[in-house]
Formats: sequence, C-alpha cells, structure tokens
Amino acid sequence: MANKQRHTTLVTGGTGFVGRYLLPVLDKKILTTRNVDAARRKLTDTNAEFLQWSDDFELPAESEIDAVVNLMGESIAEGRWDASKKERIRSSRIDATNALVDQILKLQQKPKVLVAASAVGIYGDAGDALVEEGHPLADGYLADVCRDWESANLRLAEHGVRVVCLRIGIVLGKEGGAMAKMIPLFKWGIGGKLGDGKQYVPWIHVADLAEMIRWSIHYENVSGILNATAPHPVTNAEMTRSLARAMHRPAFLPAPKFGLRLALGEFADSLFNSQRAVPKAALEHGFKFQFSTIDEAIKAIVGQ
Repeated sequence: MANKQRHTTLVTGGTGFVGRYLLPVLDKKILTTRNVDAARRKLTDTNAEFLQWSDDFELPAESEIDAVVNLMGESIAEGRWDASKKERIRSSRIDATNALVDQILKLQQKPKVLVAASAVGIYGDAGDALVEEGHPLADGYLADVCRDWESANLRLAEHGVRVVCLRIGIVLGKEGGAMAKMIPLFKWGIGGKLGDGKQYVPWIHVADLAEMIRWSIHYENVSGILNATAPHPVTNAEMTRSLARAMHRPAFLPAPKFGLRLALGEFADSLFNSQRAVPKAALEHGFKFQFSTIDEAIKAIVGQ
C-alpha cells in the first residue's frame, strides 16, 4: 500500500508546465529556482518555500527532506538547436543533477526517494516495436543525454535512496506542452500530421504525469525505470485526427520534414522518431490513469 504520511519534497524545475499541476498534489514543498522573486509571483497559490539555485548551490546539512523531484533542464523544444543550445540542454540536466546529488549526499539525513525526469528519447526511433522499459537503448545526442541524466540521478541509489526515473513521453495539457503549439494551428485551419504521420507518439496527460510523480514518492515498492506514457500510444496521424475532430477543424496540411529541419534544426529529426512506448512497469505496480486514450485526453484539453 502507498505510504500516506506527509512529506517535505524538494522540487527542481517546478516552475514550468508540469510543476503547475504537480505542486498542488504535494504536501510541504521547497522549490529551487534561479529567480526567487519571479517564481513567487508566478506561483502565488502553491504555499511553497523557495531556494535560490546557482552554480554554487548548497543545501544546509541539517535540511529535513523526505523526497526530491528532479525536473530540471532547459526546454528541448524552444529555440533552434546549435552547438550552444545542445550544450545548455546537456549541462542543465547532467551537470546540474550531479551538483544536486552532491548536495543531497552531504545531508545529515538523506531523503527516502528521488523521482527524476528522463525521456522516451532514450529509445531513439523504434519503429512499430512495442517499447517497454527493457527495450534496447539508442545511440545519438538525445539518447546519450538521457542515459547520462539517468546515471547522474541513479548515483543516489548507491547510497540507499530509492530512485525512480520516469521516461516521459509528449506531455499534453491546457496552456502548455505540445498542445500549446498545436491548438492555435488547428484553430486557424492549418493543422496537420508530421510527414506521413505513421510514427508512434508516446504521450501522457499532464495530470497523469503529476499523479505518477506523487504516486512514485509515496508508493515504496516502485523503483528504477518507468515509462511515463499513457497505455495506448497512437500514431501522429491518429493524434492529429483526434484533435481535428475535437476542434471541428480540418487537418489536411502535412508538415514536411525538410521544412521543420530548416526551422528547428536537428530537433526536428526527433519529431519523426517512432516510439510505441507503454507503461508496463507502472501498470504492473497498479498505477491508474485518468486519461488512457488520446480521445479522452484531447476532449478534456480542448473543453469539448
């Protein structure tokens, strides 16, 4: 059974899209942020304590923290990928996580659990194969970043801390994530699939992701790698049709890969990777999804 006692949770990267859903379901929370004043203005209803994050960040040795949620990392979807952007993506995850773990190891009393973000990008392009947690890992920039990111978090497991690494799919929800970019295009009647749309999209509603993080904190029998994706992955074409139906709009303008490559650089390649990822481990441990199908999720998002 899940442990129902109240927890003090240290959260990194909690001021973004996922954090807005996660923070309300946590008990006492402490957020690290580079801009404390901006975070306080943005998160006025979270009842959280804020800590200034910096390159020389230090946790007081006497800090009493029961759990850590590590969501830190620069957005991979914002801005064109060049050498500088790719280095920031990597450093903001791996270097920053190593710094965080170093501080946790100095605590007089270590937290019981660390729940850490990773991504399904670690699987690369898996085609039509069913991708469970034991699926072979890919090579390449994104896969290597995810692999090293997970390794940095898993250092704590060597010191008796339960570590859960969530390989997160495309996060869907209102006012953020992929839907924030897709919905305006469909409103204007210019939405469409990516390429031929046959690539599988591993998705999860943001409310289910927030609940999986909370559940991972409290459910003491779960550890290691979990695919944080909905049970029913769909192709890009199926997701496009579902959104078009919900919005009563056409979806007939496919986005060509070469055009996206010009606009987004190397990141565009990842949009055409196929990952038919399923949350086998979470389901086996009894996790319940609120949004299991893409139609359920999209109808809730667009409010129809």
